[in-house]
Amino acid sequence: MQAPDIPAYESRRLNALHQLDILDTPAAEGFDRLTELARDIFDVPIALISLVDENRQWFKSHPGLAP
Repeated sequence: MQAPDIPAYESRRLNALHQLDILDTPAAEGFDRLTELARDIFDVPIALISLVDENRQWFKSHPGLAP
């Protein structure tokens, strides 16, 4: 499998992500409301909001998925 190309705006995206200071923070009601809404709209058991930095993917909201 070939790795995807890194987008030209990747450094700006990562900078914005780090400025938000949202990685490794507790669950937040606003994010959970969005994922619950997505579950309802699409009638699916799991919806996720994940954040990807240089080294990992971190789940900010994951209703329907065991912690």
